[in-house]
Amino acid sequence: MTREGTSGWSDFESSEIAPGASLHIRQESRRKTSRLRVSWIHNMGPDAAQNCLVPSCLMRGSRSFPSLREISRRSEELWGLGIGGSIDRAGQLQIVTINAEFAEDSRLPGDEAVLVDAVEFIREVILQPHLVEGCFDEDTVSSEVSQHRRSIEGRFDDKRSWAMQRCIEETCHDEPWRFHEYGTIESLDQATAESVTADWKKSIGSAPMHVHFSGEARSDSLTEILLPLFEGHDQQTATLADRFPRKGAAEVRELEEHFQGQQANLVISFRTSTGHGDPLQESMMIASGVIGGFPHSRLFTQVREKQSLCYSVNSLFDGSSGLMLVSAGIDGDTATRTRESILEQIDVVKRGEFSPEEFQMTLDAWDSRLRMTQDSPASLAEFDLVSRLVGRDPTIDGMRERVSSVTREGVIEAANRLETDLIYLLSPEDDQREDVQ
Repeated sequence: MTREGTSGWSDFESSEIAPGASLHIRQESRRKTSRLRVSWIHNMGPDAAQNCLVPSCLMRGSRSFPSLREISRRSEELWGLGIGGSIDRAGQLQIVTINAEFAEDSRLPGDEAVLVDAVEFIREVILQPHLVEGCFDEDTVSSEVSQHRRSIEGRFDDKRSWAMQRCIEETCHDEPWRFHEYGTIESLDQATAESVTADWKKSIGSAPMHVHFSGEARSDSLTEILLPLFEGHDQQTATLADRFPRKGAAEVRELEEHFQGQQANLVISFRTSTGHGDPLQESMMIASGVIGGFPHSRLFTQVREKQSLCYSVNSLFDGSSGLMLVSAGIDGDTATRTRESILEQIDVVKRGEFSPEEFQMTLDAWDSRLRMTQDSPASLAEFDLVSRLVGRDPTIDGMRERVSSVTREGVIEAANRLETDLIYLLSPEDDQREDVQ
């Protein structure tokens, strides 16, 4: 097993089990539980919704425990093991995951042990689900389709999140960043027991696979215990798409859409020409933080607090797409003034007219956020996996060092890369506001 990245207590030791299949182990003794994460990677696309059904169908029963009730009963027998699925993204990639947490053997009474049985149970859930004539049960798939439909529709109800998604879709209309990891209802409507079973077989057989383990176990046989999780993985791993190039902004565009509701949402997208591996990546993170990433940031103190132009406001930088988004919840009749004020505050940062206190507070806030990630095994595993997939150094300590070395000059240089791309407004249908133009 070879160590990747810089040294540090939060690093994972990684090894390639087979082409496209990697095991990452991090040993620590501070907690009473171990965490196991099994992830499969897919290209993001319009058919993402069906991949989302696989973990939930797996949770509904296995060969030896063919119902949700029996899965729950077996979990309780394994000292309250917790198991579930999740869907995430890493840039242009979709991550389908089974997560589990269970007691450390050293914390159990007497000679009790759970590690081997827990891994075997998780292996069976993943590789030997309860099938009916070779497929997931039709009622199970139908139920999970309905549940996932509610998850997708729930995005519409959160108008702030929906406005950001619509802004991304329109900004990146021909780029993979436009897809949401939950997929679309149109794709979901095509799901059948046969198609979801085929997606499960594709995941365990050929999708790039990563297993993360974090816990106290130090036995030389730990790798051997975890190896059965890779059973069924084909040597011919599916190919992930090449990283899509980040684009610059063209002519500034404006778009307004309407919905039934009361509060409007303004989202402005900026192209940064900056991303993972760029010398100014961390400087752009700090620039976004000074602009609107935290409660002390300029958009919050100047646009929200001082001018009372919005209910909420923040900025977010995505190093994969190279986009920075500024989002504000507003009254529709303040759209133009809010937009102008946001752009004025960005110009302030471009000119370097932010205070030393704002700069230092942003460095401290980012360091605090990264230290919180270090304190969570689940967050560390996610950070490690996403970093590997997007081409970022997978060590938290490495990022903390780079963040702490960011200078005011670097922030100003990064801010001056910001180019306005799209001004998007989601407003109530009956809104009598001033013209966004």
